[in-house]
Amino acid sequence: MRRLPAIALLRPAAPSDPSLARGADGRFLLPALLAGLKAAGLCPDVAAALPEDLSGELDTDAAQQLKAALLQAGVPVLLGPEAPQARLAHALERLGWDGAVALTSYAALLSGPDLARASEAVAAGEADAAWSHDVGPERFFCALSRRAADELADGLAGHAGAPLPPTAFPALLAQSGLRTLCLEGIGTPAERFVIGARLAGEGRPLDPELTAQVLDPRCAPEDWFSPRRQRELLRRFAGVAHWSALERALAPLHPNTLERLAGQVRLFDSLLPHLVPLSEGKGRLGHFVELGAGALPLCAALLCSRFTEGCALEPFAHDPESLAQTLQLARTLRAAWPGLVPWPGDVEDGAGGEGDLGRLRVEARRLEELALPEGDVDLIYSRMTLEHVDDPEALSREMARVLAPGGVMLHRVDFRDHTGLAEQVTIHFGFLAHSPREWRATGADTNLLRVNDFLDLWQGLGLEAEARERLVRKVPPERLDPWWEGYADENLYCYSALLLARQGRAAAMGE
Repeated sequence: MRRLPAIALLRPAAPSDPSLARGADGRFLLPALLAGLKAAGLCPDVAAALPEDLSGELDTDAAQQLKAALLQAGVPVLLGPEAPQARLAHALERLGWDGAVALTSYAALLSGPDLARASEAVAAGEADAAWSHDVGPERFFCALSRRAADELADGLAGHAGAPLPPTAFPALLAQSGLRTLCLEGIGTPAERFVIGARLAGEGRPLDPELTAQVLDPRCAPEDWFSPRRQRELLRRFAGVAHWSALERALAPLHPNTLERLAGQVRLFDSLLPHLVPLSEGKGRLGHFVELGAGALPLCAALLCSRFTEGCALEPFAHDPESLAQTLQLARTLRAAWPGLVPWPGDVEDGAGGEGDLGRLRVEARRLEELALPEGDVDLIYSRMTLEHVDDPEALSREMARVLAPGGVMLHRVDFRDHTGLAEQVTIHFGFLAHSPREWRATGADTNLLRVNDFLDLWQGLGLEAEARERLVRKVPPERLDPWWEGYADENLYCYSALLLARQGRAAAMGE
C-alpha cells in the first residue's frame, strides 16, 4: 500500500520551541522522530520546512545544531514562506511530491496505525485530506494531497496570507468541499485529560523527558508509534495512581469539556508558585476569587484545600448540575491522581479533605456587586476573561480595593481578534483597524486593551504589575488605525499573556 512522505513545518524562533528539545543524552528529539517514521516504514521520505525569515536566527548555536541534526538524520531542510500553509505548498513543489503528511514540532505521540490509514487514503485518491479526530498537538498530523495544500496556500475560507497553524488545517479543509476523511481519535478520555492538564496544552510541548522515553533508541522505531506502549508510558510518567477510576469519571464528558477541565488544571498550575510564598507561616490562606469561572470551576475546587473560603464568579453560566459534576470530579482526582495538588507538608493536619469543597461559593454576579471588605482577598485570578470585560477600569479599581496587602492577582489574557472562524484557526489582529471607541460601537465582545494598557491601569492604582509571559506574533491588519501609533510590537501583537499584579500598600502577608 502506497504511503505519503512527511513534512515537519518548523519555526524555531525561541529557545523553548519543541523542535529544539533534547533528551538526557543530548540528542535532538524531533530529528529522531522523523527518521523513525521513515525507518518504521510509515513514511517513505521525510523533510523539514522552515521560514526564510528565520535564517538569521538559524545562526544561533541551538538552531544551527538542530539543522545539522536534521541533515545528519537524513532529513532535508527547506526554507520558504512564513505562513505554514504557504511553506507546505512551497516544499511540495520544491520536492516534487504530490502529497505529504504535515507535522509540527509538537509531534511526539504519533499513532502509527492512524497515520498509516490517513496516508494511504490520500495516496490512493480516496480523500484529499485525512486526519485523526480530537487529538492534541502532540498527536496531530494531517495528510494532504497537493491539491489540498495548494488550496490552503491560496487562501481557503478567506485566510490568504495570515499564518495558519497546521492544527487549524482540518477545520478549514472540512468546510472546503474537498474530500476529507476524519478518523476517530485513539486517545482515551483519561489520556486526553492527563496530557492536556499536566504534560502539554495551550502551546506547551510534551515534557521532553516523556518524549525521550517514547523515542527510546533501545526500542525498534515501530514501537515508538504504538498506541498501547504510549498509553502505558503516559500512565507511569504522569503518576496516576488509579487510571481506571479516572477513566470512569471522565468517560461521559464531551471532548470540549475535557479540554476546558484540562485548562482549569493548567490555570491551577500557574497559580501554585505564587501561593507558596503567600502561605509561609500561615497554614491556610484567607479568601480567593476567580473571575469568569465558567460552568466548570475545577481550579477553584482544587484551591479550596488551601483557603478558608473561595468564590467563583460567573455571571453568565451558573449551572448547578455542572458544578456538582465538577466537585465530584475534584474528589475523584484527589484519590485517583494524588500528585495533582502538590503542597508543602507544613499545612495543618486535615487540610485537603472532602469537606473543604463546601468552602467554595459560586456566584452569578460580578466582583463589583459583592461589596467585599477592603483588603479581604489574598488571590484574584482569571483565565481568558479580562479581554471580555465591558468596564476594565471599574473592575480594576475594585480588584485593587479588595486585594489584601501582599495579595496577588494573576490573569491569563487572550489578546487575539475573537471575531468569526478566525479565532479558532489563526492568530490575527484585524480589530486593530479600529480605535477602541470605534470597536466598542460595533458591539464587539472584547475590549481591545493591550498588555501595556492593563499594566499601566494597575500601576496607576498603586499595584506592582508585570507581564510574566508574553507570546507575540506580528501579523498587522491591512490598515492600522492611527490610534495605535506608538504602541510597541510586543504589546500590539501579543496574542497571549500572563499578567501579574501585587498589592504593595503594606508589608507582605505573613510578616
